[in-house]
Amino acid sequence: MFTKALVQAIGVLIFSAIVGLGINALRPDGVPLVHAEESAVKLDNSNGEVSIKDAAMLFISQRAVFLDARSRMEFDAGHIQHALSFPVEELDFVFEELAPKLKDAETIITYCDGERCPLSHELAQNLRARGFDNVYVLKNGWTLWQNEKLPVETGEGNRL
Repeated sequence: MFTKALVQAIGVLIFSAIVGLGINALRPDGVPLVHAEESAVKLDNSNGEVSIKDAAMLFISQRAVFLDARSRMEFDAGHIQHALSFPVEELDFVFEELAPKLKDAETIITYCDGERCPLSHELAQNLRARGFDNVYVLKNGWTLWQNEKLPVETGEGNRL
């Protein structure tokens, strides 16, 4: 009935599957076969900051709204793709227009540029004070984003 070649092919397939599953089980980054975690992104609420790795994953999965706290001129020169220009000093003027865009956001990430830039922290604090508890800061965000060659754009297309 079964030819010798067919039996050998089935044997090779079974052996390959067993070896593949064994290697996957031994790898620390193996593909989960039974129960996958909800997300690989780990957000730390203690300091309110997000790592560049997690910010990039949230960007790729479209699970975050990025708010650029820098000046309009800096935003126009270049910003994270699809980010909204939201200089912190304009919060009182455009909050009513911004709130509906943030209401359903899973995560809000504010950023500016430079290790000591206070704008993104200030914007995040103001948003938390207005009831948004899912706000995180990407410290030195613009520089880190560019250094990682992540998607950027120029112009004023995403201004509020």
